[in-house]
Amino acid sequence: MAPITHAVDAMSTLIKRDSSSGRFSLYVFCIMIGCIVACLIGFSIYTMYHGIDTEENNDIPYEQRKYMRELRQRNLNGLAVTAKRPDMIVPVEELNY
Repeated sequence: MAPITHAVDAMSTLIKRDSSSGRFSLYVFCIMIGCIVACLIGFSIYTMYHGIDTEENNDIPYEQRKYMRELRQRNLNGLAVTAKRPDMIVPVEELNY
């Protein structure tokens, strides 16, 4: 029975941590606070240069909307030609804006 208790004593000395009393959690806490502060500084610098976009109604101009509609229709017409579906082709001049 003596060797078993000796093995348990040896295991308890191996599992035991070093003698520093709770400094590890303090270091982790300081690192986490530092990361949060760095993120807040980065966000404040970003908003200083770019601002916060509070406009909710960002409507595109009529000319851009018309151009994008024509471009989409040209692409759809190209797909219709590729698919050999002439019934799907709509002339760009006949578009309703």
